[in-house]
Amino acid sequence: MKNLVWVASLALLSACQVTPPPAPPPAEPLLEVVPEQPEPALQEEPQLIDLLKFTDEPATLQAWLDYKQSILAEPEAERQRLLQLTEPDEVAQFQFALLSLHPDMPYVSRFKVQTQLAEMLLSFPPRLAAIFSWELTYNQKLLEAESAVSAVTRLNAQQLDQLERLQKTNRELQKKIDALTQIEAELNQQPVENNGGNNGPG
Repeated sequence: MKNLVWVASLALLSACQVTPPPAPPPAEPLLEVVPEQPEPALQEEPQLIDLLKFTDEPATLQAWLDYKQSILAEPEAERQRLLQLTEPDEVAQFQFALLSLHPDMPYVSRFKVQTQLAEMLLSFPPRLAAIFSWELTYNQKLLEAESAVSAVTRLNAQQLDQLERLQKTNRELQKKIDALTQIEAELNQQPVENNGGNNGPG
């Protein structure tokens, strides 16, 4: 019995020596507190309208090109904006004149503003004036084409009117000719009838 207790005790001591002690829990990494950096202030881009000036700086030239593109697509919205200005400056006046060159404007409006814009461009820097000289050239060609079409239309209308008058005169002459032919036919029939009467039995 003692031997059995001795063997059990020995086995228990051996098991305690073989089993490694539990590992300590891993230490949590230290979090480094980083102070929050203030966000850089956003720089607002200048509005397109604010860049429109009578200079030849690259940003200004690009702004005018973008403006021309925008009013070509939506001219009416820009007209309404300019009409709401209580005291339009020189730039706004030029913008309004530029809008008057839009193809949707009547011929008379574009004809009147053509000379006005040509005079304004004389005071512009060369590169800025070159941007708008194309509009004046295009508008001039468009005015000439419309004038030519109008002249041809008037000429066609006059020729059509003259043709209608000639056709009416022709119809009236034809009626007179038909009437004269009828009268002539009746006159030619009368002697035949008279001769036939004289040749009867006596």
